[in-house]
Amino acid sequence: MNIVMNAIRQNRKKLLTFSAGSIFYTLFLLYVWTLFSETFGDILNLFPKQLQIIAGFGDDLSTAGFLNGEFMHLIGPIIVGAFGITLGSSLIASEEENKTIDQFLALSISRNKYYIEKFLSLICLMLILTTVIGITLQLGVFIYDINLDLTNILYASLGLLIYGITCGSISFLSGSIFAKNSTASLIGAGIAILGYVLDSVYKTVTSLSFVKYLSLHYYYNNNGVILNGLDYKHFLVLFSIIALSFIIGIYIFNKRDIKS
Repeated sequence: MNIVMNAIRQNRKKLLTFSAGSIFYTLFLLYVWTLFSETFGDILNLFPKQLQIIAGFGDDLSTAGFLNGEFMHLIGPIIVGAFGITLGSSLIASEEENKTIDQFLALSISRNKYYIEKFLSLICLMLILTTVIGITLQLGVFIYDINLDLTNILYASLGLLIYGITCGSISFLSGSIFAKNSTASLIGAGIAILGYVLDSVYKTVTSLSFVKYLSLHYYYNNNGVILNGLDYKHFLVLFSIIALSFIIGIYIFNKRDIKS
């Protein structure tokens, strides 16, 4: 587990930065909700129904309904997705680019052990960030005395965790294949952004509804995870992507030449 702890230490500044940003934005968003909770429905009706749907808002005007649109649909995935992509693209690729990977492999550490523990560090770091988000939501409930069940918070944290790991695992796979941080980041970010775009397209263009099956965002939050919990079939798809990324990545990492 030394590799895991070393990776966590190396990425502690990223973790602190993303955590601080998450805390600030979440508390600010909940404060905004206290200002407009009584008139939220009226404000929402100023916008076309189709735009409301694209933005992730439905008929639920509760705190959870507000957070589903304002946080879970866009900002939350951006935070955890960016964090996962940043980690996934750098955990192996950056060390290979900087030639520091040799220090580990020279210690008779197998490639399997190195790869697995690096992947575990991605999961651990993502778990810490999403736990911070969950605790911040609960803290906001106490500070602002708003109505948000612990169950909704747990749903939100778990959904964001799985989405973040999915984005991170795609970048991790890309880094394992191409050994370039920039390439891995570009692939991970491209897939995540495309997923959001396709999610918006299928909601507005009936004839293109099939594109939703190509969208990570669709599988992550089509069910309104903070409101209704996990859609197990959809999250099974995300788990499958994580598993396939891990399996393909470790196979290729073991077969190819390491830059030194």
